[in-house]
Amino acid sequence: MTTARLNRLIQAYRIAKALIGDANRGMAIPGTVFRWCHKVRQAVWAEIERVVNHLNRTNKHTMENQPMATETGESLSAPGKRADDRAMKADISALQDGAHLRIHTTIRRAAIEGLPAKDARNGRTISANCCKRLAREGVITEVAMDRYAMNPDFELKVAQ
Repeated sequence: MTTARLNRLIQAYRIAKALIGDANRGMAIPGTVFRWCHKVRQAVWAEIERVVNHLNRTNKHTMENQPMATETGESLSAPGKRADDRAMKADISALQDGAHLRIHTTIRRAAIEGLPAKDARNGRTISANCCKRLAREGVITEVAMDRYAMNPDFELKVAQ
C-alpha cells in the first residue's frame, strides 16, 4: 500500500536526482540541489516508516527492538550455553595441563592459549560470561588482565 503523499515524494525525489545530474553538468547550483535531494530522501524514508507502522499496528515493536527467538522457540542464549557446555570438558582438561584462557575483548570470547601448536584444544573458545562464571565459582583465577588459569586449590569432585 502506498499513499498519495509517498507517490508525490518519490516523484519529487526523481526530479531531485535529475537536478543532481544538471548540477554535475554545471546547469544548477550544486549545494542547494544536494540539500533539497537530501531533504526529499529523508521525507521519503519517514513516509515509508509511517506506512510500515500503519500496516503493522499489531506489532508495535519492530524486529530490531525485540530479540527474536530461534526457529525452535528457545531463547537466544540457549545455543551459546550449549556450545559452552560442549567445550567445557576440553577447556578444563587444557587448563589442568597448564594452558590459560584469554578473553578477546572485541569478540567477547575466551580462547585457550599456551598449549603446543599441534594440540587440538588450542584455540577452543567459550563465552566471556562462562569464563567469568568459572572465576566466580573458584574454578579458575585471574592471573593477569583478561587472562585466567586453573585455580591451584581447586579439586574436581568425582561423581559416583
